[in-house]
Amino acid sequence: MNKSTNVSLIVLALEDDNVQALNSILRDARHPVHCRRISALQQLKDAVAENTPQIILIFADEPNLDLQTACDIAKQYCPKTPVIAVCNLVNETTITDAMRAGARDIVSLSHTERLVFVFERELRSYHLEYGFEDAIMAAKRYKQELHNLTQGVTEAIADIQEGIVVAANPAWVEMFGYGNEDSLIGTPVMDLFVEDDQQVLRGALVACLKNKWDHSKLRMNGCKEDKKHFGLELLLEVVSFDDEPAVRAIVGIQSSADQAPGELLESSIQKDPVTGFYHRHYFLSKSNERINERLEGGVRAIIYLRPDKFSNVHEDIGLLGTEQILIQFSQVLSDYMQTQDLYGRFGGTQFTAIIERGSMVEVENWAEQLRKALAAKVFEYEDRSTTLTCSIGLMEIDSIEVPVENLLIEVELACRAARDSGGNSVQVSQITMDKKQTLEADKFWSDTIRSALMENRLRLIHQPIASLNEDIDNAHDTLVRIIDNDGNMMLPSEFMSAAERIGLTKNIDRWVIGASISFVTATQPEMVFIRLSQQSVVDETTSGWILETLKNSGIDPRRICFQLNEAIAVVHLRQVQSLAEKLRTAGFSFALDHFGGSDNSLRFLSHVPMDFIKLDGSIMPGLHKDKELQEKIKNMNILAQGKGIKTIAEQVQNANTMAVLWQLGVAYMQGNYVEVSEVILEDTSTGMTLIDLPVIDEDEAKARMT
Repeated sequence: MNKSTNVSLIVLALEDDNVQALNSILRDARHPVHCRRISALQQLKDAVAENTPQIILIFADEPNLDLQTACDIAKQYCPKTPVIAVCNLVNETTITDAMRAGARDIVSLSHTERLVFVFERELRSYHLEYGFEDAIMAAKRYKQELHNLTQGVTEAIADIQEGIVVAANPAWVEMFGYGNEDSLIGTPVMDLFVEDDQQVLRGALVACLKNKWDHSKLRMNGCKEDKKHFGLELLLEVVSFDDEPAVRAIVGIQSSADQAPGELLESSIQKDPVTGFYHRHYFLSKSNERINERLEGGVRAIIYLRPDKFSNVHEDIGLLGTEQILIQFSQVLSDYMQTQDLYGRFGGTQFTAIIERGSMVEVENWAEQLRKALAAKVFEYEDRSTTLTCSIGLMEIDSIEVPVENLLIEVELACRAARDSGGNSVQVSQITMDKKQTLEADKFWSDTIRSALMENRLRLIHQPIASLNEDIDNAHDTLVRIIDNDGNMMLPSEFMSAAERIGLTKNIDRWVIGASISFVTATQPEMVFIRLSQQSVVDETTSGWILETLKNSGIDPRRICFQLNEAIAVVHLRQVQSLAEKLRTAGFSFALDHFGGSDNSLRFLSHVPMDFIKLDGSIMPGLHKDKELQEKIKNMNILAQGKGIKTIAEQVQNANTMAVLWQLGVAYMQGNYVEVSEVILEDTSTGMTLIDLPVIDEDEAKARMT
């Protein structure tokens, strides 16, 4: 038995401990069950109407849980679902009493092996019964479709000229419920279709007359003379009628008439005979294939839809009419399908779809229009009628590496949120909402960073690097800030992540390099550390640009050390090696910062040519109390010294840490504990050390950005 698919259970029990014990037993037997506990008989009807379970378990020993009544409710509302009683005492008498009440068997929590055997037997029986019923319906459908195929069904045809039906064959007359051809001739063609479809048909007729129509099928809703509606697929082609151009509308009475018998059989097996949508298993398979296909443009989204309070349909229509309501419900969904869409009936009243549209705005609009259409429709069965609303969850599919099963978990949560908020609404998944907010934020930062580059509103902050075991004087780590339009200073933590996503870190790097060269020219520091981003590392033009800039500046390259995050070297080791070699050959120094953050940090001492490592600041807090960490840094420092590499400790915050670093042989340190460096140019509004560059013209700004 396949145990990979979640098994939906309803457990009628007063004690939650019993449900937990049952859940544990079945999961230990490798059955991924989803138990929904209800504690009262009156809740059972609503529970099974909302979502048909695969098995119902009833703890019959608990007070006020009458097994006979529970079995009667289950038989009325989900007759194919087996009921299993759970009691402390299991013998011939109790088994007979339970089966007389309507249960398939009786089990106890104390005999777990028998419980699992009975559970698996009834689960297998449930699947076989549904599978047999589907096979019978599929066989009947196939038989009928094959009969239609061999007999050759006449298509319904009408010719339309200037919006008027000028000719129609008997099949068309019969389809639209008219007595004869004469009563139909002269009728405006729009009167034959529901109002919502008339605009689509009008546009298609115009396009067809202009030879702009691609012969695609139109999914429409026809309107009979007695005003009853029905679904159809319409083909259009240009013809001549009385030597004047006209449009011929063709309806295939059996849409499957062009299919081969093998295709018909495959379709019958894979699709739900009630709705025509894919069964759960086939939908999952088809969806995984679809999301691995390249999307040429636009977006791909997954939809999860459920009618709200479907149990009310039982009251309004009766049990026998619910399937007819679902047929009408699925027809509305079909009206909103496009050729490439995948639809599935995921079980009971749960529907799913994979759709592709131009943007997520279009997807949300599509879902909203579908919601409105379902809310406005009156569903009918015999002489009774009812209305339905639905809750729709939707999520953008932006990765082919995520299986559709995981996507369904997220989009189902969105649908549940829509239901919990009162239903009749569309809810975007939290993941998609977060992505949308990120895109909106990126748009803001793109405008902000670009304007700051053009208007020279970036500033350098210089954090001093101090001596521990080796002397260094007037050395600085370079940080960048953006001055907003109100004169406030924005930190890298606010804008650098967005700059990385939108591809602007290279532009910022080049501004910082140019500004740092001006700083070195003006102040002659011993050394300035300049940080490079991942985009600069992977850009093959970076080293050439730096060397050309150095050549034009005339400064001593030994005053500049380029540094980058160790995490970049992990992913782009080859590019880091090449860049480091070229820069060091030109006289610059090279460093890795945030060093020691990974388990493989030490390998970079041999693979990357460098002069400094900056010990990751995240390992500094509590260093003075952590003997194991002290030993790690000591060994790291010894290995670095053996290769001529000097160590700098980042984010040193107090004297205790400084004292330990001194004992461990670390060469230099930086952080809040280090004395503030000499003010080069002081911004009196902030009190921060910065250098204010001359305003550059627009042409120079553009040159720096490129």
